[in-house]
Amino acid sequence: MKISTLIQGLSIGAVLLLAGRPAYGLSFYTNISETQLDNDPIIDIAGYPGDTISWEGFFETTGLTANLQSIALVAIYDSNEITGLDFRRTDDDAQFFPEFSRQVTTDPSTGLTTIIGFIGGPPGLPPNFNHKFDDVAITLGSQLNNDGKADFTVGLVTRAVDANGRDVTALFGKPLAFEVQLAAVPEPSTLFGLVLAGGFGAFFRKQNRRAQA
Repeated sequence: MKISTLIQGLSIGAVLLLAGRPAYGLSFYTNISETQLDNDPIIDIAGYPGDTISWEGFFETTGLTANLQSIALVAIYDSNEITGLDFRRTDDDAQFFPEFSRQVTTDPSTGLTTIIGFIGGPPGLPPNFNHKFDDVAITLGSQLNNDGKADFTVGLVTRAVDANGRDVTALFGKPLAFEVQLAAVPEPSTLFGLVLAGGFGAFFRKQNRRAQA
């Protein structure tokens, strides 16, 4: 089974339990600025075509008894709606996990891009530790589609091993899923108020400059 097919089959309700905040245990989480723009259960990321949206990814190792030694992590995004993705590991992550590799594939029939990343130590991450893993930025495309489907899924851990050789994959929570949507357009009255306020602001700044001259 393809990883992308596996992601599509996950329960959205279970995915949302961990979104945007750490779990009480071994987990991957993000600080994505999230919102809810419609009635479907999936969390939304609001923006406009061409916008760049940035966030950070973290590992939480609460409950481990030995260093987290290696992790295989999967992220999937819809390249029809997300036209660019910039990923940068932190310097600390490179010290904890000097081994790093990733594989990127795109399904031409769906536009889903799958990134499979592997990081490994030693030394790895110590138990009961909160660790910033990466900085991520996505660029929104021109065809933002409100279809209730995940446009970006991250945090699927397919393999995790501690320093004693114990497989701890099952201790990780569910992956996080987000839908990219067009941000709400202000009402005409709100736009008029913004323009009016901007006009008064420019007028007062001009008068202030004249008074100081």
